[in-house]
Amino acid sequence: MASKPANPRLWNTIVAMAKAKYSNYPNPGASHWVHKNYVEKGGQFIETSEKDRRKKMEQKKQENKAQKERITKKEDKPSKKDKGKK
Repeated sequence: MASKPANPRLWNTIVAMAKAKYSNYPNPGASHWVHKNYVEKGGQFIETSEKDRRKKMEQKKQENKAQKERITKKEDKPSKKDKGKK
């Protein structure tokens, strides 16, 4: 299982600070500093797993497919302007 930051904006800000502070990033000391400061500033982590990631990807595919179907149905319907021309 992996953890990802719940607040990516805060995480990226702290990583930028670490890159300025440490001459070579990433290294164990810098990574620890980032993690510690992120948690001190109220950051939290979300537990993720491969199964959850695949499930979310599948949901996204289904949503995209449904959206494409709605768009094609709208295009297939004749408009009010076209009804009188036949």
